[in-house]
Formats: sequence, C-alpha cells, structure tokens
Amino acid sequence: MDDDILKELRELVGQHAKLVYDAIRTGTVGELPHESQLYAQAIQEHMHLKHIHNALEFADVREGEQYEITVKGETVNPMAHIAAHSAVKEQIEQDPSIRAAFEKLVATGISAHHAEHILGALFFEMEWERARAIETGKDAEKAQTTYNRKIQKLIHDSAFRKKLARQFSDDHTVFE
Repeated sequence: MDDDILKELRELVGQHAKLVYDAIRTGTVGELPHESQLYAQAIQEHMHLKHIHNALEFADVREGEQYEITVKGETVNPMAHIAAHSAVKEQIEQDPSIRAAFEKLVATGISAHHAEHILGALFFEMEWERARAIETGKDAEKAQTTYNRKIQKLIHDSAFRKKLARQFSDDHTVFE
C-alpha cells in the first residue's frame, strides 16, 4: 500500500480512536454506532494500562504515525491489541462458530478476556496469512479454511484448547 494512503488511513483510525475515547470520558458511548461501542468496551477493559491510555490520549496528534512500544525486545502496538478485542467481540455476536468457541473456552475455565486473546490471535494470524497469500498471488481462501478448521478444533478438542491457552496468555505486562 502506498505510504501516503497508509498514513492517511492511520490518521483516520487515530481520529476514530480519539472520538471513542472522548465518548468514554464524557459518558456518551451509547450514542456511538454499535461497532464503535464494541471498540469502546475493549478500550474500557484496558484503560488501566499506561500504554493504552497514552496511545488514546495522543491518538489525534500522532499525524498518522504508529504508536508502537518495545518491551524486552518485542515491538507491539497497543491499539492493535484493542482492535483485536473489538473484532473478536463483533465476531462473537455475529458468527455462531466463533461464539461457540468463545463459550467453550469460558466453560472450561478460561476467562472471557483470555478467550478473546486466543480468538484474536487466531483471527490476526488468518488475516496475516491472507495478506501474504494475496501479495504472492496464492489462494487467500486457504487461510480462511485453516482458520475455520482451528475454530472447530478449539470447540471440540480439549488438548488444543489447553495448548492455545498456554500459547496466548492473558498477560498485559507489555502494556504496563
């Protein structure tokens, strides 16, 4: 994607984040469109983390620059974390298989928040693989098929659920 277009897109996303953050602060989240309300919910669940707070406080002045932090040699984007939670919340509402996987994770003792981490990681992995396939001229639907298979395995295979629960933690220390 062209750098100027990407920068403009980041600016728009930053403006949206700031508007949602302002709605949270003013108690007007209920006036937002439903998707923005889900985003607000994800933000509210993470406001205690300083890097989330900082990313939101300055979202409108970053001028299209990414907000990334490096902790213990790992570079992460706190707003991508929020976006993952928001996307998963919407999927749980709209997709019966995602809802079933979420409910199975929670029913087996995994917190709802941790379940969102697991589902978000699988979703971002699928999107990454789709983008790579498109870039290289390969079949992008293969990534969707693999994702669907993993969701079904998550529902039906307790060993797989335990493996993913260990692999994708509920920990937020990188954002503190």
